[in-house]
Amino acid sequence: MTGVRIPPSPPSYFYLVKWYYLRFATAVLLFSSICLEEIVASVYFRIKDGGTWRYRAIGRGRPPKGAKFHVRYTDVRKKQTWSQPYDTVEEAQQAAANIGTILNAQARGLTVAEAANAANVNRKTVKTAVEEFLNFNRGLRPKSVQAYTTGLTEFLKYLPHSVRFIDEAATTKVLDGYKQSLEDEDYAPKTIHNRLLIVCFLLKHFAKETGVTYPTKLVKMPRLQKVTAKPYSSEELKKLFGEMEAEEYIRYLFFVHSGCREQEVQYAEWDDIDFDEGTYTVRPKKDVGFVPKSFEERAVPLTSELLDMLRARKKSATSRWLFTNENGDPEGHFLRKFKVVAKRAGLNCGQCETEIAEGKYHERGKVKVSCADRPVCEKHYLHRLRKTAATRWLRSGINLLDIQNWLGHKSLETTQIYLGYSKTSSNRAKVDAAGKF
Repeated sequence: MTGVRIPPSPPSYFYLVKWYYLRFATAVLLFSSICLEEIVASVYFRIKDGGTWRYRAIGRGRPPKGAKFHVRYTDVRKKQTWSQPYDTVEEAQQAAANIGTILNAQARGLTVAEAANAANVNRKTVKTAVEEFLNFNRGLRPKSVQAYTTGLTEFLKYLPHSVRFIDEAATTKVLDGYKQSLEDEDYAPKTIHNRLLIVCFLLKHFAKETGVTYPTKLVKMPRLQKVTAKPYSSEELKKLFGEMEAEEYIRYLFFVHSGCREQEVQYAEWDDIDFDEGTYTVRPKKDVGFVPKSFEERAVPLTSELLDMLRARKKSATSRWLFTNENGDPEGHFLRKFKVVAKRAGLNCGQCETEIAEGKYHERGKVKVSCADRPVCEKHYLHRLRKTAATRWLRSGINLLDIQNWLGHKSLETTQIYLGYSKTSSNRAKVDAAGKF
């Protein structure tokens, strides 16, 4: 009869029992996944709602007759994916179980067979250990977090296929092999030392799983040559600053007169300058990921010459930053541009050789160059300006504790390294006097 709605026939007893069983099984599966924190593939059916096809999870409503069933899961790339349609809910659930097993194994960095091995249930994979270690250290300075991430990513790429668990990685064979692979790729000794140290930090963090308390004893670390703190002489400074243009002059004068590190100058902003007190305060800039070393703020005195130049500069400033590039962002190429100045001033030693990348696109490649005709001299680096500031402060009679505070050092020993270099000629009279008897 037109306009009369005929109610659907009630479901059979067998269908209801089957349906409630599936709902119960799904609930158990979800509860287990929460407890075990495992990856689960879920089963859905598709239903037309108001002219639009929608997916509903099994257990939420009754699927219509002839409904198709799909499996939804998150793959190893953290991307949600839908499976092909299945004719019955049993087929879809079996597929979901298989997919869940595979994904859980992949998430742990194992094969399905290795994940199924009862002996491996409580063992931590290297992949999982690295993820947990990086998460544990996520509060470090951004630069340190990046170094940890890069180093451990390279370590994972190196690991032989047979090394899956963290306890298997804590061996002399594995660490020596990793060291050899870094040497084969021509990494500098300092880089190799730092990469090995990061891996040792990882292994020590999981000493309970590895049984190794001092992983650095498993491998012979590269010997590093200590670089003596060597400040620029007055003659060298005159040559450097005599070749600088106005913009270069104020930038590198800030380095020499403040003794600040490269990033501390890069992220210096006008609000950090106190013209009344004559100081620059090193502060964190969370919006650009800058955190001072040791997480400590400090105020550094500036010379009258530099303050006068900054006052004049501020009148025409359009950025929050003191020193910007052509895009208005914080300058990020102080070192490269400083080497250009050193070459222009005729201070290159003429003996340094290195490889640089030249060319564009498919023609780009490495070429060997010398500092005799290129700005690549290894004797010129920004830290020498910082060492110069510290040395000149001390020779001017400034207290060593003040210098330690201005440089942001935690210990006097570190400050003394900066001040350890002095020409023998300056102490000639004292040496001669000490030799008399």
